[in-house]
Amino acid sequence: MLSTPSLAVTATITAALALLAGVRIVLWQRRAPPGSRSRGWRLALLLLAQPAWAVLLVLAIHPPAGLQPDATLTVLTGGRADAPAVRPGSAVVALPEAEAAAGVRRVPDLATALRLHPDTRVLRVFGDGLVARDLDVPPVVAVEFDPPPPVRGFADITWPGSTVAGDALRVSGRVHGVVGGAVELVDPAGVRVDSTVLDDSGRFVVQAPTFAAGPARFQLRLRDPADVLVEEAPLHLWIDAAAAPRLRMLAGAANAETRFLRRWAVDAGLPLQMRITLGAGMALGAGGGIDAASLAQTDVLVVDARSWAGLGAGGRASVLTAVESGMGLVLRADAPGTPAGLAGAGFRLSGGQGTVPLRLPLAGAGDAEALRARLGPGTADAPFDLEQAQAAVPALLARQLQVEGAHAIALGVAGEGGPWAWWRPHGQGRVLVWTLQDSYRLVLAGRADLHGALWSEAVATVARAQAMPAVRIDAPAFADQRVRICGAGAQARVLAPNGGASRLWPRAVGGDSCAGYWPRQPGWHRVLEGDTVRTAFHVHPVDAWPALRAARRATATLDLVSHCEGGCAGTPVAQPAQPVPGPAWPWWLAWLAVSASLWWFERSRHGRRHDDGGGPPARGAP
Repeated sequence: MLSTPSLAVTATITAALALLAGVRIVLWQRRAPPGSRSRGWRLALLLLAQPAWAVLLVLAIHPPAGLQPDATLTVLTGGRADAPAVRPGSAVVALPEAEAAAGVRRVPDLATALRLHPDTRVLRVFGDGLVARDLDVPPVVAVEFDPPPPVRGFADITWPGSTVAGDALRVSGRVHGVVGGAVELVDPAGVRVDSTVLDDSGRFVVQAPTFAAGPARFQLRLRDPADVLVEEAPLHLWIDAAAAPRLRMLAGAANAETRFLRRWAVDAGLPLQMRITLGAGMALGAGGGIDAASLAQTDVLVVDARSWAGLGAGGRASVLTAVESGMGLVLRADAPGTPAGLAGAGFRLSGGQGTVPLRLPLAGAGDAEALRARLGPGTADAPFDLEQAQAAVPALLARQLQVEGAHAIALGVAGEGGPWAWWRPHGQGRVLVWTLQDSYRLVLAGRADLHGALWSEAVATVARAQAMPAVRIDAPAFADQRVRICGAGAQARVLAPNGGASRLWPRAVGGDSCAGYWPRQPGWHRVLEGDTVRTAFHVHPVDAWPALRAARRATATLDLVSHCEGGCAGTPVAQPAQPVPGPAWPWWLAWLAVSASLWWFERSRHGRRHDDGGGPPARGAP
């Protein structure tokens, strides 16, 4: 198949042809008899027609290029009420969220707009930005977006959509436009359980305990420095019933730390087996066996340093083998030196001869209402004492261990003095090294809630995984926006508030199984497998959390804009609009018309001297 020659080649050939034709006309004019020569106007017209013929031929072979009418598409999104000034040849469409002016064509989504304008190369977005439905932009389309000023209020927020009764609810986020403000967390009873002042970047972290299983509605309040309420938004949380892990404790001696740890386990309702060695072959309690059968019935094994050393190399190997099968191990490093036998679990320990002071970070410190909600009203014999609750928490002592194990993860939020515990996976289970020596002093100082939170987090971190993994759902969820549901089975379905059920179709994503769901109405939605409720999640109305939704739309759209030029993660480099060849047929018609006219004119008698009686033109005369 012959290919079209380049513009330079075509222009060179046609210019040479036009030049040769002009030379032929001039030579004939000079050689022709005086009575047969062309008049001046005829000769000039013939000479000017040759370059015109050549130019039209070049334009016919290579028609002029230009942007197609639909190369730039202007899209109006939410928050835009008027059509902006558009470039010549640009089309304007409005998405459902936009309050578009009259005369602007509405489309149900961006995909429809791109199908209506298939030659779009530049997408100009006006308004708050694209919603999740419209973020799948083809790589060949460049996105231009100038975000509006951020809305005052919660610009970002993170909290778990579900948790387990007894665990702490942790909410973090960022606020825009409220410098020096404060964030409060209110529990379902309307009691403020935590509050914090915004840092310089507007970020915050608040926490609250959770108790009864089922749906719960917390409140997040934002106040300015003058204590004026700026924004109040609900936090809907599904609390699962706690599956109490089977706990076994081995202690080499009776001491205060062991005593208060046992009291916490009993108060928390954990199935507990405990054995305390008294020396001389005597011991209190049962559950000292470390054979494979007894360890298989244990979810978490808590061992102090003396008992760990007394197990011997064989016993420690048996425990680590059980950890590989899924059991959790908490090793209390409460004796000088480094615990032996942890190299096989990936820990590298050094030091351990001394102790360092450590002061834990407090939640709700100084807030009487939050402290009362956390500690309860007390009893007739020991009523709630606000002065004691607001007193400074005593500094604790932690064993001075250096943990350098690969993938060792610090537990919890470190206070003054650094972290006090580290854990790492070992097979299907986890091993945690605990360095606090006197956490019981928190209980003596009237802060049993802090003592319980420490040990609850440690046990929950390493406890044997349940047979049915937890279902994880993005929060917050909004009506008419996609929700990602991970961890649900192949036969799972979602039951909407109106009773309608929708089957989930999960697929593997990075080693996890996730499915997408589009809720149509606000309210509580339940994830079922058979007749079992795996979890539930709350869907907010489309107008809830205005500042948060606006910030998320702007951020998601900015990830697509052309000025990222590959710098934004996952964003293709935007390509400029390419020139498109125009139609060739008008130029071919013009060239044919000129060629035919020139052929006729060269053979006509107009403008020849023989028209005055000089006879017929010479043969071959132009």
